[in-house]
Amino acid sequence: MQEGGDLSDSGSLAQARKGVFLREATGLVREAGWLDILIFASLNISWGLSAWWYFLWGPYFAPGGNLHLGVLLTTIPMVFGALAWSLLVTIAPRSGGDYVFVSRILHPLLGFLSSFGWIVANFVWIAVLPSYVADPSLSTTFYLVGLNEWADFVRSNVGIFLIGALTIALAAVVAMLGLKAFRVFQAACFALGLAMFAAIWAVLLGATREAFVAAWDSFSAAYGSANYSAIVSEGLAHIREAYGVNPTYTWDLWKALPLMPVAAWGLLYPYLAAYIAGETRDVRRSMLIGIPGGLLLTSVSWWITGALLERVVGYDFLLAVAYVYGDGLGSYKLPFPPSYFAFAAMMAPLWLRWLIGIGFTAWVFYYALYTIMPMSRIFLAWAFDRLAPSFLADVSERLHTPVKGILVSTALSLAMLTLYALNPSYLTGFTAMIPQIATTFMLTAVSAIVVPFRRKTKPMYESSPVSGWKLGPLPFISICGAVYAAFLLVLLYYYFTNPGLGALHVPSFIVMGAAYAVGTAYFYGVRAYRKRQGIDIDLAFRELPPE
Repeated sequence: MQEGGDLSDSGSLAQARKGVFLREATGLVREAGWLDILIFASLNISWGLSAWWYFLWGPYFAPGGNLHLGVLLTTIPMVFGALAWSLLVTIAPRSGGDYVFVSRILHPLLGFLSSFGWIVANFVWIAVLPSYVADPSLSTTFYLVGLNEWADFVRSNVGIFLIGALTIALAAVVAMLGLKAFRVFQAACFALGLAMFAAIWAVLLGATREAFVAAWDSFSAAYGSANYSAIVSEGLAHIREAYGVNPTYTWDLWKALPLMPVAAWGLLYPYLAAYIAGETRDVRRSMLIGIPGGLLLTSVSWWITGALLERVVGYDFLLAVAYVYGDGLGSYKLPFPPSYFAFAAMMAPLWLRWLIGIGFTAWVFYYALYTIMPMSRIFLAWAFDRLAPSFLADVSERLHTPVKGILVSTALSLAMLTLYALNPSYLTGFTAMIPQIATTFMLTAVSAIVVPFRRKTKPMYESSPVSGWKLGPLPFISICGAVYAAFLLVLLYYYFTNPGLGALHVPSFIVMGAAYAVGTAYFYGVRAYRKRQGIDIDLAFRELPPE
């Protein structure tokens, strides 16, 4: 099938669908290349932010589990997941992500619910993640360089709102200016993030365990917090007494398996670049390099960081401080959470502390853009299929961006940020892990499995370059989807059976359940409304939308 062609062999389908789509061209232009997609995937995983989660909470949830093995166990199956996304958008190279290919391969309602649930979850995340720019990113940086009053301000409700609002506003401007501005903005964030890791690795490579102990003890004394030896002694004793665990750090596979759901908080997310497939040059090459490449680069960076932390900081300290902090023991009194970048910064000169702190902030700063921009592309895809008001698909002829969709996304995002700033506890417990895995990711996996075999999608598959990739008689895309689905089921097992991971959050299930109920009612309501207008939107889902 040629791009934008029919999913069936019916020559009359193209004529029958005339007038179903909003118009014959999106107005978007293909500007992104493989390097842009690689940066996009890397930043959405966030080597920096998710590394903080992994090295703090990995030892907590899998005491004694080998951190390198945990990364490996997560990366290997997730490579197949990254390939599933890449191959699906090669078959359906349009902006809008899973909405486009799930609605065509499985069912229109499933595609709509997958994207609708994504939007609902990201309206929450766009309140939480921009606040990370203020705290812990800037607040930790200011504490590390001795600007405690600045740190206290950015942690306040006013500071969180102001910095979050500025972050969202800047993201909206960048999104409206077009893909060139987007590429420059994300490249700048990525460069600062890489500089942070280079600085951390340089500090740790030149440091000894004794140097870290001295730096930690000196920094902790200023806040009346426990020294290195006390943290290790209290933390390990607490693990033995409270949990009955006497952890020994080993390469044992079973002890490393519980690290997978923690590593997945980052490594599960290289997929977002697929949402601008319709604005990407040479989609197959760009996606196949960029999405899996971002995943692999993240894993390598974590391996290097983990090895250096174990040598200089020590696994016993990583484990002990995770429990001392995580269980709220009184001996930890530092005004910021324990983090790998703070450990390195404590041993660094002042200018390098600034670089490390700014670099970590850069790993968070773009998240508002990564919500607003893909959301506007989903709105545009909906509008083209007549599922949303037409103004959401208006694309500026000068900027080649859906400005109105971006403004709607921004306004709703600022409203959610206001709620979060007024009452952070309102959203801090929200998690879309289980709903997102069970819908957006699982539906993508199933789409990859079945696309070569469904009668209505077989022509689309066979006319794409993906059809030439086989392992014996089996389509490679189906193998990728099957491995991805199995991996997602393993993650769901952990999230359902370990409440401590935070995914079993009843209010989150209520929010997402309501979203799917409302989304279902909306879909069939719009479908009936369009039918009364003489527009059969079912025809739209029998082919790819226009470019």
